[in-house]
Amino acid sequence: PERYLLALRKTPVVLKALLKGVSQEQAQQLTDGPDGWSVVETLCHIRDFADISLLRARSILTDEQPMLPNMDALDASQRRDYRRQSLAAEFDAYLESRRTLVALLETVTDEQWQRQGIHSSYGSLTLLELLVFITWHDLNHIEQIARTLNLAEALL
Repeated sequence: PERYLLALRKTPVVLKALLKGVSQEQAQQLTDGPDGWSVVETLCHIRDFADISLLRARSILTDEQPMLPNMDALDASQRRDYRRQSLAAEFDAYLESRRTLVALLETVTDEQWQRQGIHSSYGSLTLLELLVFITWHDLNHIEQIARTLNLAEALL
């Protein structure tokens, strides 16, 4: 768990460095393909995922095998009108949610990492598996933003 907690702490640093110097206009206009998301839309998704991850972790820690809330990314993007959101405000909200999650998970015992919740798509997930999934999700979308900003190309 310690390695993944370290990854949770490092992700905002990498994300902030990636976004340094990106204007609101660039964040709204550059996309990862003709039908792809813009930088601001991707960041909104990361922020919403951070919020739902926090809810899931809290549920696993407080309830016995809770049903974990789903996240419909398309619905969220339309409901919150991702395209029109502020890059800076979304990053700040993401950072606050991430800090809260890290603070919560820093107190988890070895036994608690094995507590489980039930996800409608993935089935039973331990808290540790949720942590691994969060770090994978972060990396996936950081790479997406790097490609969108033409800072990297898909290698595979």
